This record gives sequence, C-alpha cells and structure tokens, in this order.
Amino acid sequence: MADPIYAGLVESEWLGLIGIAVSLQGLRRLEMGLESEADFLSQNQTYGDGDFLYSEEHTARYADQIRRYLTGQLRAFSLPIDWTVYTPFQTAVLQETLRIPYGQTRSYGEVAASIGNPRASRAVGQAERRNQVPLVIPCHRVIGSDGSLTGYGGKGNTDTKARLLAFEKDSAGT
Repeated sequence: MADPIYAGLVESEWLGLIGIAVSLQGLRRLEMGLESEADFLSQNQTYGDGDFLYSEEHTARYADQIRRYLTGQLRAFSLPIDWTVYTPFQTAVLQETLRIPYGQTRSYGEVAASIGNPRASRAVGQAERRNQVPLVIPCHRVIGSDGSLTGYGGKGNTDTKARLLAFEKDSAGT
C-alpha cells in the first residue's frame, strides 16, 4: 500500500482556492486557482499519487505558512519538501531556486550558472516548469535574461508571476 497523501485547502483573495498535498516526506504539490475542493481532490488521478485524504491536521502547518506568505507576514518558508518526485537535475535547480531572496529575481541562465551548468538555461526552464510546489519553491522569481516574465506554471501563467513579483516587491519595500 502506498504512503498516504494528505490534502488541505487554503483560501486566498487574490490567488483563489489553493490545494496542498503532503506526503510523509513533505510538501508534494500546491495548486493555485482551483474552483473547488473536488477540483483538487480529483487531480490525484492525474498525478497517480493514489487517494488524497483530506486532513487539516496533517496540512495545518503548511496552510499556516502559505497564509502568512500571502499576507506579507512570511518571506521564507520552512517546510519540508517531498523531493522524491524530482530528478537529480530538477532537484538541483529547484534547491537553487529556493535560495533566491524574497522580492528578488534571477534569470534562467543565472540559475544554470549557479548549479555549475551555465549552458543549461533551457533545461533550467524545463525543471522550473516541473515545480509542483510554486510559492514555496519560488519559481516566479526566475525570469528571462532580458527581464521578461516567461513561462510560469501557475494558473494565469505570467499574469500570476507578475502579481507575485509585484506583491513581494511591495511588501519588501523594494
């Protein structure tokens, strides 16, 4: 029998309903802009995780930090992440993305150089695209070398990326 995946929900005025999925290893998935609880719970079939078990108890600390981030009270998450769903390269990229300070950005090329592979900016983009826990791993902080807001997997795509960056800049006073 597979390990359980616990599900929870966070209400956000400006990002809509946010679903979170937590494995025994940590945060596995975060989906923004959901229509309903059923919308999120049905996604387990897409990812093949088995049944999601709704549990406020198992998701409370994750939901609390997400709420605090969305109100400008938290700038850095301290949540475990389930890295088992990523390749070693994706893990390296996403761990580097975690190091980007609140309210700042880095280009795909800068992230590639930081992990010792300066010619891998496209591969970095693909790894960012596979980030299953946006906000917590702040892929919205990774931008094109020309400053463009390219490819964001959150619902609303680059509009959401722009809103998150503006929110962080405003709340950071930068």
